Amino acid sequence: MICKKCGREYEDDMPNCLWCDASNDGQNEQNDPVKKATSTSSTQQSEFVQDEPENVRRGKSAILWTKIFLVITVITGLFSEYIIHIFKPFTEMAEGSASVPPLNLTQVLATLFFLFLIFCVSIVSLVVIYKFCKWLYYTTKFLRKYTSTKFSPWAAVICTMIPWICGFLDYFIFKDLLAQQKKVLTGKGEKFATIDKKILTSIPILTALILVPSLLSNIASARIASIVLFAFCVGAYIKTMETIIENEKTMHDMREREIVNRKVEEILAQRENP
Repeated sequence: MICKKCGREYEDDMPNCLWCDASNDGQNEQNDPVKKATSTSSTQQSEFVQDEPENVRRGKSAILWTKIFLVITVITGLFSEYIIHIFKPFTEMAEGSASVPPLNLTQVLATLFFLFLIFCVSIVSLVVIYKFCKWLYYTTKFLRKYTSTKFSPWAAVICTMIPWICGFLDYFIFKDLLAQQKKVLTGKGEKFATIDKKILTSIPILTALILVPSLLSNIASARIASIVLFAFCVGAYIKTMETIIENEKTMHDMREREIVNRKVEEILAQRENP
């Protein structure tokens, strides 16, 4: 140990400098349980900030796969228009009972690629459903440690897996999660990440609008409109998820600080009442 006062060297475990009797700050801090706890608390807090909570990582992973799903789905939807175009003559010939010519190489390759895209969409969609449901389950479960929610973790997962109406149900689930997060964070004096109400409200609206063009699948403009509406709807999902994840991370940080402060209070109480 190098003395800060006289600059001379002495043993690390000595409480004072051998030459000028200056206090060994490192040794005193090591022996002081309060300072030691505070130092440990700072280290734990810094490690907690660096290592994101597990469910925050789940949410970010779900968003990443949702973006991949959006890109692949849009590509598949647009490529399906090309498939319809190149096979339109065959359809017309079949309706006119004319002899149908064999497929050429371009048509065969296009068909194989389209089947490959459908396979990719199917696999990625299963991954997205799994990751989204797992994130939603643990998000609701964590929030219920602080307050009540209208949907239980399993109820939220079941509702989000119901076809056609899942967009309407997800709107109420997201709305409740954000409302309860706001209640907890503002009550603790923490920052609450808000989201534009138009984005949240657009989820059920776009879900309803997507169903309309899908009923007119024989019209090209309706099919394109369905793809565009689907892209906007997924974008609204992603933005809402990002806001919920940000608030959840704030709640995790708040909880970690509460645990650390509680430990310091316990040590102080032990010192006052040995």
